[in-house]
Amino acid sequence: MTRADAFFGDIPSFNQTLFDQLVDFSNRYGDGYYNLTVAAEYRYHLIQQAIATNPNFTFVSPRYFTAYGESAFTLNLFVDGRDNTTALGGRRLDMDTALSFFRDSRFPPDFHRASRPTGTDGVREIMAAYPFKPGRNVDGKINNFVEDPTSPSDFGGCGLYEDFVEKVVALYPNPKGVLRRNLIINLHFFYGVFASRCEEALPYGTL
Repeated sequence: MTRADAFFGDIPSFNQTLFDQLVDFSNRYGDGYYNLTVAAEYRYHLIQQAIATNPNFTFVSPRYFTAYGESAFTLNLFVDGRDNTTALGGRRLDMDTALSFFRDSRFPPDFHRASRPTGTDGVREIMAAYPFKPGRNVDGKINNFVEDPTSPSDFGGCGLYEDFVEKVVALYPNPKGVLRRNLIINLHFFYGVFASRCEEALPYGTL
């Protein structure tokens, strides 16, 4: 949201131009605040902007989901914990606080952390505002976006879970000892989100 795509280099650094865009969208759609409406409008804008400027733009799982997730998490996590509104109930983030987090990577003065567990509130609503399928720019060209039907797109669906596990296994094909143990524990923890509708994958066995 405030960092450049890898294609443009300098990924970690705060990008003032992108933050200025965020402020502009907050002024246009949120009366100067970042809210759920702004989150949806700005995310869609960033997708279209990337298609038009980044010939290597790739928007498939898991980035497909984390992009929408970060739009919601900004609203869920960066608002002072004494504010009990929810993302769906009018929660909003002021730009001074946003700047402190995005540019300075620090809590603002007298900031209180969330008073309750915070999850994925608002993600589905952001995705639904502008339905968009996973895909990528092809042939190294801008404005050449092609959908990828092999990438999962259902937030919370089994496809997301299975794709995540497959990527973990590709990174750690034959773990041993503590690493294997920790992968088993964390994959099982991740599975908890999907337990009611998906079969658990056990690529490394059980403890």
